[in-house]
Amino acid sequence: MAPPDDRPLETSLDAESLDSASIRPPPDDLFRAVANTKRRQLLALLTTQETIALDDLTDVLVGMATTTDGPAGPDEWAQVKIELVHAHLPLLTEAGLVEYDEEGGEVRLASLPDAVRDLFEFADEYERAVENRQ
Repeated sequence: MAPPDDRPLETSLDAESLDSASIRPPPDDLFRAVANTKRRQLLALLTTQETIALDDLTDVLVGMATTTDGPAGPDEWAQVKIELVHAHLPLLTEAGLVEYDEEGGEVRLASLPDAVRDLFEFADEYERAVENRQ
């Protein structure tokens, strides 16, 4: 499956794209980050916009979620924001994937190799394709 811009997904890395000083995040941290739906959604979103406010990020993630009773409400919004602040953003920040300004409430994707960004986009596309088949 090609990314939305029809360029082929890079499947190999060369020595220049990942020298020993720039291998970050470590593979375990990278795959731990994409092992959670909310984090995959967050990372894919950040590949398309430079910075997003925490409340706006919460709005987007809540909008992607549904409950058995229909659209998510205020309680779910508060829960998603708590999860972001106390679980997801600290994990992603520690892994070196995002930069989170707690005072300004802004989240941005860290400077990463293109192959890592491609992984975020692929994981999001794959998940959406699987959901559409169900």
